[in-house]
Amino acid sequence: MSDLPQWAESILADPVTKHSVRPGVFQRVDGIIDARVFLKNSYGYRSWADGQVAYEAFARSDAAQVEDYRAEIEYDRPVYDHFRMGGRILDCGGGAGTVRQFLNEDVEFVSTDPWVQAPHANSPERRAAYSCLSRKLTFIAATAEFQPFLANSFDWVHLRSMIDHVQVPDLVMLEAKRVLRPDGRMLIGSYVEGGRCGVITVRQRARHMIATGLSLAGIQRWKDHHVWHPTYKQLLKLVTDSGLKVEDTYWQPHWNDTVCYVCAVKRD
Repeated sequence: MSDLPQWAESILADPVTKHSVRPGVFQRVDGIIDARVFLKNSYGYRSWADGQVAYEAFARSDAAQVEDYRAEIEYDRPVYDHFRMGGRILDCGGGAGTVRQFLNEDVEFVSTDPWVQAPHANSPERRAAYSCLSRKLTFIAATAEFQPFLANSFDWVHLRSMIDHVQVPDLVMLEAKRVLRPDGRMLIGSYVEGGRCGVITVRQRARHMIATGLSLAGIQRWKDHHVWHPTYKQLLKLVTDSGLKVEDTYWQPHWNDTVCYVCAVKRD
């Protein structure tokens, strides 16, 4: 018997063929549906995999206090006051689904993430700050490039702090568009190189070069595990090249014009 809610089971699909499937066709890891598809022989897979391992290790060792998480919530709150997501929501790369902190409890919400343990990797301090973590989470292990859902299934696709970590950004955008309903919206949040003005300083370039040189010399402490460093202009191009229409950009106040959220709509 499936532990997915009926609405999620009704839109489940093979992540490659996109044909409707039942939950039983997937293997499970620690009880979680494993719909992950990896591009192991493609250019960039090793860099992505190394970054994923580093991210998971960092998340497990996170020693933040309750006050730090509460501050994080307040930093993010203006974004979701500006963009009111509702209806049926896919949180792609969403981990434990902390964005639920800003959503009504009656939304139909599913998080997908390649880290199978993401829903369980929450410290007591994080749980104390994020009340949403006490609620049941609908979660499926999946890569952003291959989402296990039928086309035209969601009102919103949410992608926060993840597009610079994926292996194939263009494919992620096409998947987001595919699973969105007509007039559905995608919200993508990311740090952008050069910030709002788009100017990358000599100091920033030098810092990247030094970190790269140290990494090549075997010093991994400052290795950059991001696979892409988009400017704001490049982020907009990524979105529009997928056929989505940009509606709005919101610059998150706490990060001084370096982190933006772009909202785009599917017009077919």
